[in-house]
Amino acid sequence: MKRIVWLLWLLLLSIPLYPQQAKVTMIGTPKGIYIDVNDLEMAKKGYVVLRKGSGEDEFALIRHIVALQSIASVQQRIKELLFIFPESGSLSDSLAQSLWQAWEDPLKQQQYLSLQIPQIRIGFGLGLIDTTAVLGKDYSYKIVAVDGSEYNANMTYRLPKVDFSAIKSIEVDPGEAFPILRFRSAIGQAAPLFDVYRRVRGSGSEFRPVYSTRGISGNSQNDSIIYYLQDTTALQSVRYEYCLIGKDLFGNLGTSSDTVSLQVGGFRNINRGFNVRTAAIDGGIKIYWEPLEQRYALQNILLYRSDNYDTNYQLLATVPVTDTSYIDQSVRAGKSYYYQLVMQGESGVSFPTARVSGIATGIVNILPPTRVHAYMQENLPALDWQHMDSINVAGFYIYRSFDANGKLSQISNFIPYHAEQQSYHYQDSSATIGDVISYYAIAAVSHTQSLSPLSEVVKLSIPKGAKMEIAAPRQLRYLWLDRERVSITWYDMEKILNGVNYYQVYRKSKDEISFPTSVFAKVETNEFVDTLSQAGSYDYAIQVVIDSARTSALSSAIQVEKVVDKPLAPLKIRLYMVDDSKLLIQWDRSATAMKAYNIYRSAGKADPELVKTIPGSQFEYLDAEIKKDNMYYYFVTSVDSNSIESERSQLVFYGE
Repeated sequence: MKRIVWLLWLLLLSIPLYPQQAKVTMIGTPKGIYIDVNDLEMAKKGYVVLRKGSGEDEFALIRHIVALQSIASVQQRIKELLFIFPESGSLSDSLAQSLWQAWEDPLKQQQYLSLQIPQIRIGFGLGLIDTTAVLGKDYSYKIVAVDGSEYNANMTYRLPKVDFSAIKSIEVDPGEAFPILRFRSAIGQAAPLFDVYRRVRGSGSEFRPVYSTRGISGNSQNDSIIYYLQDTTALQSVRYEYCLIGKDLFGNLGTSSDTVSLQVGGFRNINRGFNVRTAAIDGGIKIYWEPLEQRYALQNILLYRSDNYDTNYQLLATVPVTDTSYIDQSVRAGKSYYYQLVMQGESGVSFPTARVSGIATGIVNILPPTRVHAYMQENLPALDWQHMDSINVAGFYIYRSFDANGKLSQISNFIPYHAEQQSYHYQDSSATIGDVISYYAIAAVSHTQSLSPLSEVVKLSIPKGAKMEIAAPRQLRYLWLDRERVSITWYDMEKILNGVNYYQVYRKSKDEISFPTSVFAKVETNEFVDTLSQAGSYDYAIQVVIDSARTSALSSAIQVEKVVDKPLAPLKIRLYMVDDSKLLIQWDRSATAMKAYNIYRSAGKADPELVKTIPGSQFEYLDAEIKKDNMYYYFVTSVDSNSIESERSQLVFYGE
């Protein structure tokens, strides 16, 4: 019943399939020849249909149409249609009830018959399908009413090619369970039905019909028809190609869509982890990887381990998606292990990462750094130290606390050791709290990630009013959440700065030279979601705020462009010669009301120029400024209520 509803809705916006005035209409269909008598009075009395093929001498009876007598007869006639029109879905008893009420009410009769839906006309007895006709053969038909009136018609049984509006893909989503595809067509002359075709990419096989969940609806602007499907028969990890072919209400095939490709499987929507590495540390093997960018779509990270590179990987641990490392302590020194990660989504998983190996080498005892000295250098705390072990030491880590009894936390990245270097230097650019005493210590690290004991703890008083440079946010990225909302993210500065309170977001248009002094937004996390309802290019920059008073410089700007949603171009441009000095250009009206239409013209090889802008209520223009021997080219564009202009229509021309 749902399909009948959207068929009614679509046909209310479409041109009738055939003229209502004709006495007999005949159309070739895949199920046979459709015959419509277009005579309601004849249908109310009943009639017979006779047929004679090419080379046959006598007409033979092929159908006797009896006038409807009760709702039961309507139900019976509708049920006989199911094998002829399977796209109609379940033709329910409620539809039969509606047809019977319309049969007895002249006003409702005209409402139903004006829709020109073959199922309804067959239900009323106006139409029938000759399912025994053979393609390519000639037939003569004689339709005789009870009162003796007679109609004659001839036809060669062929399937027409139906010209629908172009069908283009707008969404190809592999999905986490089944792939979802959406296509769009202009509402004028849109296909009321469609078939889905699929093949395995690269197999050399032909496209075959797919029978799966599908539907059709209008878009919010009411200027397009949206065809959508969910292929519940697709197999995981197989790459398919899909296309749609529009059909009329009789099942005749028409316009084909573009071909799209996808690989099925929820893991196709989940990015795998990358840059997975291992390091031997005290008491085990450390596995670490880059932070994940798709955390909102994930649930867990699954870590697998095996003693063999090729086989027998077992789940070792399930870790949160925010983690970037895991320490495997269930290892034996000197033994090799192999690891890989899998990202787990709501109903699927990613491809495994590349396999990496690790070996536990045990603990290496190394000495701590010596001669540690802390001092102020250009308003920043600085450290100097020495270390003489050139065999086991790979580098250093710096630790800091602002509390004499507090825990020392690592603040530096890995600082490499150089055998020819006698002393080392580090400047603490992340110390942002003035007028306090900082406590520093340094640890040496071995090639197997074993740490030395901490060096002596040195303290440093940061002078009051010292102006520390605060690192600006970096690694700005953006992701569209939907058609209007964009998410701006950046590196979490709390990982390298103490006392981060919030971030300030600045925004400007592309044409503005610099960012305004006023703050566009404040956020407490390293993400900002902005709603862009108007098309255009926007620049964003981020500033970090420390201790509610001190700010960093602005980050490098990132540019986000919202593409304008253009209206559809006018359809079916036609050009007529009125006389030797005038050309008439016409086009079909848009489904959505337009503010205006622009007519462009070029003569010979000249560039196109705008010759006229006319109101949106007009659909033709008479060009009286032409010369007989010139070649002229025309195209038309639509302008919507927001003064946004469409792409060019098809090109039409006049001349030789």
